[in-house]
Amino acid sequence: MKPPEQIEVTRPDKMLWPELAITKQRYVDYLDAVADLVLPWTRGRPMTLVRAPDGVDGKRYFQKAASSYAPGWIRTVRIPAPSAERDVDYVVAGDRATLAWLGNQAALELHPAPVRTDRLDRPDLLVVDIDPPEGEFDAAVEVAFLVLDVLDDLRLNAGVKTTGGKGLHVVIPIERRVDATELRGAAARLTALVAGRRPDLVTDAFRKAGRKGRVMLDPSRNGAGATIVAPYSPRARPAGTVSFPVVPDELGTVRPRDFTLANVRDSLDRAGPRRWQDLAHERVRLPARLLHD
Repeated sequence: MKPPEQIEVTRPDKMLWPELAITKQRYVDYLDAVADLVLPWTRGRPMTLVRAPDGVDGKRYFQKAASSYAPGWIRTVRIPAPSAERDVDYVVAGDRATLAWLGNQAALELHPAPVRTDRLDRPDLLVVDIDPPEGEFDAAVEVAFLVLDVLDDLRLNAGVKTTGGKGLHVVIPIERRVDATELRGAAARLTALVAGRRPDLVTDAFRKAGRKGRVMLDPSRNGAGATIVAPYSPRARPAGTVSFPVVPDELGTVRPRDFTLANVRDSLDRAGPRRWQDLAHERVRLPARLLHD
């Protein structure tokens, strides 16, 4: 079934981000404005959503299974969920109409998987999730430069984006040659290389008590079932921050709150979005150093 050219927005004046006066209609308009930049990162990927039908001041919840009332033209992919002893039909956002429909459903965050529907067993993204202590974004920036230095030594191309929260993501598009277990191992070895350069600054300790004020890199973000917030996706937070692509030269001057639903449309011609347009079509082969101890 072909997607419609226009999606009717129900309750268009519903306030989703009151601090920014972002209504449902304004949110759907935003998704349309960034669609050409978002879709290369969501097309063909199972999607987990964060929905907030009453906006960021109301109840929020993760949704994996497509709603039973989803129209027939919404594309889905069925994936077994052994822990739930059932199959889950995930939404796959490959066109403007699907993005608009998700916006109308108050899906305030878009979290695609690092796999595509034609090879669900072979990830094509390695993600370095840089999680600093609260209020320590400068530390996240310092670690991002460390990660980029290590990747440069390994001859791996990458992109950087804010998470829309307190940290950064470094994303490496890879050839589909390893499974999720092998990818998580590669991410763990990469983390060890980065931590080895600055053990006083970097840790892989998941529990906050074990971090001792250091920045965490979490290899498990590359395990089976992992997702990553899409570039240009907003976060379901009052400030309406957006996960936004940046280039290394900008890291010392930007802050997560610089990019919100209220201003991102004026920033789409920056170097970060241009870099990520190219990055979406790049693929590198993971080196043996990351695949074997």
